[in-house]
Amino acid sequence: MSFQTLPQTIIDLILRFLMEVPVVVDMFSNLPTPTTNDEIKPLYYTCHAWRTAALGLMFSRCNAILGKRVAFEFSVNDSNPQITNCLGSHFSQYVKTIYMTVDYASLVNGFVLSRLESIYHSLYFVNAYALTVNVNIEDSNTTGGLELTGVVGRTVSLIKDMVPSLSTIQICVTDDAPGSEGAEYKQLESLFSGMTRTVSSSHLCINHPCKQYIVKSCIPVSNLTTLFFVWDSNHRNLTQIMHANCEILQHVQIFFTSFEGLEKLVYDEQGDPVVYSHLILMRFHDRGAGAIEPKIKTEMCAPFPRLRLFHCMVKYPFDDDTIFRGNYNLMENLYLTADFKIICMLNGHGLLAKGRMKSLRKLMIADSVVEIDNVSAVIDTYMGLIGNVLPNLQALRAIDADISDALIVSLTGKTQFENLQLLSLYCSFLTLSDIVRLLKSLPHLHTLANRISGLGKDFRNSNALGIAEVLRAKFNPLNKYFRKWHITNTVHFPENFVIASILLIADICPGLKTVIIENQTAEVTNQTFKKLVGSKLYADCKEKFTAKLQSVKAKPTIFITHLCE
Repeated sequence: MSFQTLPQTIIDLILRFLMEVPVVVDMFSNLPTPTTNDEIKPLYYTCHAWRTAALGLMFSRCNAILGKRVAFEFSVNDSNPQITNCLGSHFSQYVKTIYMTVDYASLVNGFVLSRLESIYHSLYFVNAYALTVNVNIEDSNTTGGLELTGVVGRTVSLIKDMVPSLSTIQICVTDDAPGSEGAEYKQLESLFSGMTRTVSSSHLCINHPCKQYIVKSCIPVSNLTTLFFVWDSNHRNLTQIMHANCEILQHVQIFFTSFEGLEKLVYDEQGDPVVYSHLILMRFHDRGAGAIEPKIKTEMCAPFPRLRLFHCMVKYPFDDDTIFRGNYNLMENLYLTADFKIICMLNGHGLLAKGRMKSLRKLMIADSVVEIDNVSAVIDTYMGLIGNVLPNLQALRAIDADISDALIVSLTGKTQFENLQLLSLYCSFLTLSDIVRLLKSLPHLHTLANRISGLGKDFRNSNALGIAEVLRAKFNPLNKYFRKWHITNTVHFPENFVIASILLIADICPGLKTVIIENQTAEVTNQTFKKLVGSKLYADCKEKFTAKLQSVKAKPTIFITHLCE
């Protein structure tokens, strides 16, 4: 297979690997997000194939503004917005995704249509397949009372002609209009139904509370596979959208302001159970509902039989195992927020029981164990549940420090957990001794997050150079897969122990590439790094690796380069 015949997504990943650019995949288009001109500029001066690939990555996204002014612009990315007007530009052939902002008033009074007609023949996105439409609804008075009949339909047809390969569309609604009746926005329904009628997949995002008539306008959206919305007083209209698309929905995110009427998620207006037969991903977020204690119980229906990912960032809102019925052995990724009472209830239904959840690879349990009187009994229950699925897990996150401390004991026993690649103990203090034992017991661990408290009892009376000699003699290497380390100390930041731990682990882990210092100011991090590179231990290690400090997405990051590579 030649370079030219590779899929564009593979070419993009190759380019980013060669340029050492972090890969961030756009959830909507499934493409890596565009990179900056400076990062990819060297490829312009190579062969034609590489230049074409670089241009494809550079201009994969286009921003379109259809409002009081009309413009189509290439936007490299949000942090470095190098904007180029692309009207009549041959670069439009590289565009894969278009992000379009629509001003409702300018849409219905014909302004957008007239401008699009004037540029229609000079702009053609032949390879674009994904379109996001952000609909801004403001005061209807801005239309000047003029709403031309059929203008929305003609505008939609023109946009689709300009993007002939369109297969996926995402609609995002922003409602900034003052309170009024729905008559002024009667063409919204025509916009939503027209844009989604012929595509194979539609995404609808209502990330802020909207008025009832605006939500009703979304009901005719066709081929809806993804839905994001706020659960508020309009939940009846929103669940009507869900019920109408229950057989094709694949991805749902709900932002809860309350749990009122939550049973309507799984029952229709007649009280019959609703089954989302193709839903594989569901996320619950908190928008002020966290303090509410829901008491929602359902009959023995299985509304989500194919669910594989469930992230519950609110306290689990059902009083039974509604979410998990029928999908125990399909669930791959579970983030659960639950107090001990809820955990005991789910445990009674067999959640995380031995032999169940055979496909589970990622687990996060968030809780507040310290509020319980009998902490040890609670920890035993949690560790029993985690222990049932631990041998198959690839990623494990434990928020509560008490659980994390018990987890370290379990993980550093005689058993090696070959599959675990990511371990986040974000709130837990670990010593160097703990970290060494973890990296030994988890031979394929790729990423670790923890706080550092000291060197530990094994090295209490030794200096750093002496510890280095002991570790080199005993472990060479300790863990060759360990790549990324997040140090998450907040107020307590033992600088000397942090420096020693970084250097000692880098010395015996030849795969370690990045150490990310979380929660510290730039001043503290810079001071720590200066001491690190000025230490005797660093001088002793310089034949094996070097270190440099950079900021990646506002997070100070120490990059380790092993000289034997």
